[in-house]
Amino acid sequence: MQVSERLAEWAASVSSEHTPAARLAAKHAIQDAVGCMIAGAGDEGAAMVRAAVDGMGAGDSVVAGRLGKTSSSYAALANGMSTHSLDFDDTFMEAVTHASASLVPALFALGDEINASGDAIIDAYIVGLEIHGALGLALNRSHYEQGWHATATLGVIGTAAACARLLHLDAGRFAHAMNLALSSSAGTKVQFGSMAKPLHAGLAAKNAVEAAKLAAAGVQGHAAAFDGPMGLQEMYGGPNPPGWDAAFSRLGDPLAIERQGLTVKRFPCCAATHRALDCVLRLREEHGVGVDDVETVDVQVRKGHVQNLRYTEPVNEFEARFSMQYCVAVALSSGTVSLSDFTPSAVARPEIRARFSMIEMRAHDIEGASEADPIPSIVAITLKDGQRFETRQEYQKGEPANPLNDTERQAKFADCCTGFLPDADIATLQTAIGDLQDLGSVRDCTRLLRFEAGADRGERFERRA
Repeated sequence: MQVSERLAEWAASVSSEHTPAARLAAKHAIQDAVGCMIAGAGDEGAAMVRAAVDGMGAGDSVVAGRLGKTSSSYAALANGMSTHSLDFDDTFMEAVTHASASLVPALFALGDEINASGDAIIDAYIVGLEIHGALGLALNRSHYEQGWHATATLGVIGTAAACARLLHLDAGRFAHAMNLALSSSAGTKVQFGSMAKPLHAGLAAKNAVEAAKLAAAGVQGHAAAFDGPMGLQEMYGGPNPPGWDAAFSRLGDPLAIERQGLTVKRFPCCAATHRALDCVLRLREEHGVGVDDVETVDVQVRKGHVQNLRYTEPVNEFEARFSMQYCVAVALSSGTVSLSDFTPSAVARPEIRARFSMIEMRAHDIEGASEADPIPSIVAITLKDGQRFETRQEYQKGEPANPLNDTERQAKFADCCTGFLPDADIATLQTAIGDLQDLGSVRDCTRLLRFEAGADRGERFERRA
């Protein structure tokens, strides 16, 4: 059997009797993604995508931030863009993907079309995440550090698997859904700091839906698309991919959603900043550090994070999300980094920009044996009076090893939704996701995403504050 066939054999036949822990983790991930989708729907880029797909297709799938509906593939595109627009959605480090930003939009859109049950959505999410993880175990970190944006490249294949599961495809057609998805596997990290970066999540969701539906209709790809010459590993693997044995040695035993889990973001910016931001906030609180007392801030992160955070003097909100200098300056000044910090006026604040030159970021040489190994960020703050404080963070707040508690998760969801949905709808949506396994139709969730979002560059969060 070829690699895609082996993956499909597992994914098409694995029992849907997942553990209570796996189901709960899936619901938490779905809630987080839906909150980010609502908050991001009013972003200028998300509105542009909604405008672009208007009239492209008719269907029964809800587009968050719009009253009208469209086809499942274009709803997945628009909602994936919204979910990832603010870079506030979760990360799945086994694959180095923003897994939920493609999985949830695709499954909600396809689920709307076929009137899938909530329980089927949970099951398809869990199976799709497992394939995200298998691809990551086989190809990363080599694939990612080659410059590929894995959310787009691996994400489209893993999400096609989720859609194939939702459509109950047999193993043969399931394999072809993933093989066909490979033909739309694209997106590089050069797009970080632009609208194209969140668009990658939307394209992954859209192309995944279409690959699964094409396979369901009988369209076939090449059986050796993953492991043959000119296949996924050879073309996308980079210089030293771990290989497929690394994937199959862990496939489903236990499930990725339990063995690795997802990292929920505390701040609406690139995950590469988060460990350092945790350090800055800890030093600020423990030592009473005031921003005007600071002489220098030295930040050490892994090499790949330096590559991602290349904007030392960001000029807009997109670049600011990928700027260690900006995020650290904000955290030092205000004690947090919030949605309202990513607007044109916020990025232009002279008192923040004046701090950039005192913040240095560099790569350390600490690396782990696998993506699951903790790779710390190290922060040292030197004050003008000569005092120096240093700390390190292996697990950022929100990682499975250092999770948000229930109160923190619900507060994030409320923060994402407040001002965009009526309070009663926020509570109803929260309850519906919490009871997702009991819903006869996912439409009981998606109907609450029909609202007119408008469009701005984050000023809605400033007005709300």
